[in-house]
Amino acid sequence: MTWVRTEKSNMDKRVFRHCGEFALRQVGNESILVPIRNRVGDLDSVYVFTPVAARIWSLLDGVRDVDAVVDTICDEYDAESAVVIADLQELLGSLRGADLIAETAETNS
Repeated sequence: MTWVRTEKSNMDKRVFRHCGEFALRQVGNESILVPIRNRVGDLDSVYVFTPVAARIWSLLDGVRDVDAVVDTICDEYDAESAVVIADLQELLGSLRGADLIAETAETNS
């Protein structure tokens, strides 16, 4: 039996992009996001990401919408969409609160 994903009832077409200039570096098993301009010496501006959060960061490219990010994470990590959606919404809230991402003015049609 082939499983086919049906259209989502509450599609999230918001698109996010990074704010500012940051470098994501792998240090051991952790990914560390550091600013490369302005707050460089401010340790409060350094963020440690889980592997999934680092992958999500790379997907927030100003092109993909939230649904596309969810689909990619579900596929790559064999995760349930409800769990990914809840975790992604929490991460987006944290990243927006820290002014690391912003919603683009236009969303994909």
